[in-house]
Amino acid sequence: MKKSRILIAAILVLSLVLGACTTAAPSTVNEPEQEDTDNAEIIKSAGTDEDMKGVEAYIVNPPVEKTKLDEHAADMNEFAVALYRQLAASDESLIFSPYSIFQAFLMTYAGANAETKAEIAKALAIDPQDGDKVHEWMNALNIRLTARPEFVRQDAQPLEFNVANALWAQKEGQFEQAFLDRLSANYDAGLKLVDFSKPEDARQLINLWVAAQTNEKIKELIPAGMLNEMTRLVITNAVYFKGAWSHQFDPQMNTQEPFYKLDGSQTTVEMMNTHLNGAALVNDQYQAVRLPYEQSSFSMLAIMPTGDFKTFENELGSKLNDILKAIDASSASVQLGMPKFKTESNFSLADQLKALGMEQAFDPNFADFSGITGAKDVFISDAIHQAYIDVNEQGTEAAAATAIAMEMTSMPGESYEIKLDHPFIYVIYDQETGTIVFMGRVLAP
Repeated sequence: MKKSRILIAAILVLSLVLGACTTAAPSTVNEPEQEDTDNAEIIKSAGTDEDMKGVEAYIVNPPVEKTKLDEHAADMNEFAVALYRQLAASDESLIFSPYSIFQAFLMTYAGANAETKAEIAKALAIDPQDGDKVHEWMNALNIRLTARPEFVRQDAQPLEFNVANALWAQKEGQFEQAFLDRLSANYDAGLKLVDFSKPEDARQLINLWVAAQTNEKIKELIPAGMLNEMTRLVITNAVYFKGAWSHQFDPQMNTQEPFYKLDGSQTTVEMMNTHLNGAALVNDQYQAVRLPYEQSSFSMLAIMPTGDFKTFENELGSKLNDILKAIDASSASVQLGMPKFKTESNFSLADQLKALGMEQAFDPNFADFSGITGAKDVFISDAIHQAYIDVNEQGTEAAAATAIAMEMTSMPGESYEIKLDHPFIYVIYDQETGTIVFMGRVLAP
């Protein structure tokens, strides 16, 4: 397999968009001049370069049938529910983007082989027999979801949904050409060359990129200490969503109402109130309402179980598709009360994904990502996710980002057992020049 040797060149100018977006990146808040200078120093120190992409151009119109697109979305939804069960073990509010996590790991899947690849497929709920087609389907779904409507009312707020992918690689590293081609063709993602021997500078650089893609909502995705001199590759995905309700709430109608927690206690919340004609269901298991966003096919579906919440969660995998179908066929007049809320979540994904069957990818002794580097010399050292959502009278703003760090396995070529229990000679020397500065022997310790 042909290899592409990546060499560091010029310093990238500070745009922070870096050309990795599937669609145009959202606008960002202007920073003070001093901070821009600091950012430029970070970029210079981290040693970033222009994207190194595969020889295949990004496919802007992949020939994918709608049935395949629907099947791919169904696989992703199955993964979403399975991961939700893992993440919902704690008694805290939760926000995460299965779309971001799925896509980030699909990029690692592009370079995985053998049992490592099979385990990633199992965890993501995809069929290994589909081969590289899953990457084409992911590209088609990205294009479908990020497409802007052809006609927008002048008084409407167009919905924003942006997706960006980027890979951050150790400069002068070696990467398989087929891997680069697959990611450039289907994810519009290239390699951004950095120097992980300066892990803090590399961390800040990646975080700057994520902040730019998420409209400054995710600023510290990668925490201090996650990267080190052994890091060889970081795969990132960022998504940003902003949409206005088709039927907005009137702030004048807000009330202070009790909200009842799982432990039986209650708290007072600001409740938004409105009347709407739309899709809703009420039965002996749950109450559900769908709130569409303006000028788009996106909606929020809120489902409130009427029985035991934990039991409903555990059965969500078998119920969710039925609820989605039932809500599509429903029509109702609804007096709605909904709390304003803002939630942030930040967590490592390693334990949850291992529980879903993705074990070898995190094991330096068994991970096989030879499709990335040409050898079984890297493994996933950590995978983290951060998400944010703000729901208010006007609509919803949400952002999420996923980062997968890959380190060298440092597996020894041989295995020995050495016991210095006989006389021996020793030298103390300069390793770089070979200069011996001390020399001796031990005949009897």
